[in-house]
Formats: sequence, structure tokens, C-alpha cells
Amino acid sequence: MKVAYISIKRFEEMGQGIPRYVTMLYKSLEQLNKSNNLGFNIKKISYTGLPLIGEGLSLELKSFFSNFENFDILHNPIGFIPTYNIRNLKYVVTVHDTQQIYPNSLKNKLWKVLVVKRGLNYTLKNADFIITNSSQTKEEVIKLGFNKKKVAITNLGLDKKFIYLKSKQIIKNDKYIIGYLGAFGPNKNIRFILDTAKLLTRNKKIEFNVYGNKAYWYENFETDAAKNIIFKGFALEEKIIETYDSFDVFVFPSLYEGFGLPILEAQARGLPVIIYKYGKIPKEVRKYCFEAESLEHMAQIIENLKENGYNEKLRKEAMEYARSFTWEKCARETLEVYKKC
Repeated sequence: MKVAYISIKRFEEMGQGIPRYVTMLYKSLEQLNKSNNLGFNIKKISYTGLPLIGEGLSLELKSFFSNFENFDILHNPIGFIPTYNIRNLKYVVTVHDTQQIYPNSLKNKLWKVLVVKRGLNYTLKNADFIITNSSQTKEEVIKLGFNKKKVAITNLGLDKKFIYLKSKQIIKNDKYIIGYLGAFGPNKNIRFILDTAKLLTRNKKIEFNVYGNKAYWYENFETDAAKNIIFKGFALEEKIIETYDSFDVFVFPSLYEGFGLPILEAQARGLPVIIYKYGKIPKEVRKYCFEAESLEHMAQIIENLKENGYNEKLRKEAMEYARSFTWEKCARETLEVYKKC
């Protein structure tokens, strides 16, 4: 069995979300094959251009996908990139989510229509088998008309450092730190964090540390942020454990997630996690979360955790559950999809 595994060169330099999945799954498949002498052949083939997503939009992309005659399976782990000239081999695609929330700028409306929607529709039309990261996305794909017998769930995994690495001794001041780490897209609902912080300004011991890359902000959050909010900039991958371990509580009030890996990363480090109750977060990752119904409710949960602590039994259960999500398991389940094809 020969598998062509698609990547995008510029994705390989990014750490979060889909790029992390593309990188970690490939490494885990290689390691699984090597350590167990499974005998399948997988080759990562990276696209170096900037594709215009959508059927007929990119001659360069079409040319790239015309060179896979010697493979049995073509796996597109990125999802929304359509694949051309694949009639002679089986096509597997990972769909990470089907719903995105975008600001109302013309640029982002075009991205949604030409890239995500058109690319996803073309992908679904040509796929022989679909992999989803969660039961929520599987249900969405089936609603779009894909055969449920050809949709498999392979949950994402945690890097082993979240399980085994001991962080450096962190010297904390007397503040109780509420942390967020992730992107700043509109679906992330960052405004919910900022408005909750305003409700807690009376408590001088509570501080919010927000990590994210300003280059990808959709609005200037700093203009009206309360004094108890500190924007810390991009969280470096080599210091990611120390960053999580500097928090007392992790907040993740996203409106929509295809999976929500930061939730498990935080829980694996022993943190209580608060999400927005009415956000579409897959059941796999929301199991041990505190669910805030409103700004006032989130503020109440934070103050209760500060005053009474995080229940030790619940903390251990959440840690054990989060640490059960591994890239090796994801790779094994992906290999089973290849075999079905």
C-alpha cells in the first residue's frame, strides 16, 4: 500500500490547528510503520505555491495533483484544498470543520465563498472516504449528504510533552491568573473574555493573561480592555508548557470548534477549563469543562475556583481523560481508514 500524503510548505512552519495535525499525524504514521514493521509506504509531498482554492481556479494546483499515478491512496489531511486528477487511486480527505465564522469584510467573505465553501464542496464530491476529528464534524458531513458508512472519526492527540515534561519552576506573584492561548479569529469569541474581565476589576488579585499573534487579530482588542487584561503576544512553542503552567484557570469561550485541542492541553496540565456553554464544542473535549452561560456566570465560576480551589478528584479525572488522546492512537485509526480503502 502506497500513500501520498499532501502538505503545504508554509503550513509546516506553523504550530496550531490544522498545521499541527498535518505535521504530527505524518510523524506518527511514519513512527508507527517503522516501529511495528507494518510495511506500508507513505510519502509526504508538499505543495510550495499559494493555491487558489476551488475547482478550475488554479492551473498550478491542477498540475501538482497530476503526479500520483504510482500511489494507491491520496490523503489530503488539510481538508479544504480540492484535489485534481485522482481517478486512478483512492482519495481520503480529513474534514476539520464545516462551519466558519468570519467578519464582514469583503476579503473574508471571498475567502469563505471561494476557499472554504467551494473547496469543501469539491472535496466531498470527490472523496472515497472522509476522516473527521470529532463526532460533531462527522454529523455535519453526513448532513451535507456524504455516506455515513464512509466517514470515520480520528480524534486529535496531545504531544507527549504535555504528559511527561515537567515545566521549569514558575515564580508567580500574588495574582490569580486566568489564561487564554490561541487564535484571535471571530469564532474564538475573545470579546467574551474581555467583557468578563471588566466584571472582575473589583478583585485586584485576578489577572487575565491573553496569548495570541496580533498579526491575525480581527479587531483591536486593546483599545477598551480593562486594566486587569495583559496581552502577552505569541506563545512560543518551546515555552508552551511553561505558558500553560503559569495559569490558574484556562478560558476558551469559542463559538465553534472542529475539535478544540487547547482544552485538552490545558486539562492535561491539571487546569480547570471554562468554555461558553452555547458554543459548538465537540462532546469529546467538553466532557470535563465548566460551562459558562453568560459573562456573569463565567465571572462567578472564576471567583468560586479562586476561593474554593479546583476539586482534586475532578482534576485527576480530567487529566487522565485528556492524556488518553494521543497521536499514536490517531495514526492507528488513520491507518485503519487506509486499509478500508
